[in-house]
Amino acid sequence: GRPLTSARRESRRRGREVMMMASMTASAAVWRQPQQGVTASAASRVGRRARSVSVAVRANVPDATQKSQSPPPQPRKQLTRHEAFVSAAGASLAGALLNLAAVATVGLTAAPPALAIFNKDLDVPITDPVGAMATVLATKVAVNDILLQIADFEVSCPAPVFPCDLSQISTKTATRVSGPLKRSLPTLSEAYGADPYAVQDIIQSVSTTEAMLMANNARVKVDWKGPTTFLNLVNDSIDALLADVSPDAVAGGQARFDACDMTVDPKAPGDLECRLARAVASGARPMGGIS
Repeated sequence: GRPLTSARRESRRRGREVMMMASMTASAAVWRQPQQGVTASAASRVGRRARSVSVAVRANVPDATQKSQSPPPQPRKQLTRHEAFVSAAGASLAGALLNLAAVATVGLTAAPPALAIFNKDLDVPITDPVGAMATVLATKVAVNDILLQIADFEVSCPAPVFPCDLSQISTKTATRVSGPLKRSLPTLSEAYGADPYAVQDIIQSVSTTEAMLMANNARVKVDWKGPTTFLNLVNDSIDALLADVSPDAVAGGQARFDACDMTVDPKAPGDLECRLARAVASGARPMGGIS
């Protein structure tokens, strides 16, 4: 061919420089963005053409067909009663926690329910299976009594003053429901084979209720819907738990509970199930953190 003039040589040299700079720029860009699917070794080859880099990128990105053919997620197991009610009452619990935080900011201290409220013999389990069954049945009576008092307070204790002792309900829940259930429910699992996961669901529901009621005591924002939801959950969950236990075991606990002498003073010593039944029957309301 024709001899290269200096101008043509300069043009070709500039063309080679432009190609080399383009290749180096593409490789450097890929090195800075490894998350797009290009391996470090491919990105570090400075002399690779931009088209090769593009092919490597496309090769490492799964296409829509692969995504559509991926196996569907496994279905969840059936929700427990606790999970279902937690979903419905989550907003109430969140509000209760915000109330407790608000109290802390103004200098008041709201201790955890287990520490703030007297709970006699909380660490002493009821090992007698019949006595444990009778106690669980007694807590159902106590829960119904608490629900009635909540309904009463919704009418007789209006906002914004709340002219009543809100702590009565939180104390009742701790001393007549939470403590007795924590002492008796594990025994039903050991003696009668009651579902231990259901036991924990019930105890957790009671603890959640206590937290909500303690927040109510602060009078920042009083919520009765959340505690009502969770107390109904406790009752329903106990019914479901007992349905899986031997009918004879339930009948034995019921007979012991029915045999309680209701003429005795609720403050007098006696079996726990009887003291609970007498406290409810007498209409006694707690004072000073003691039920």
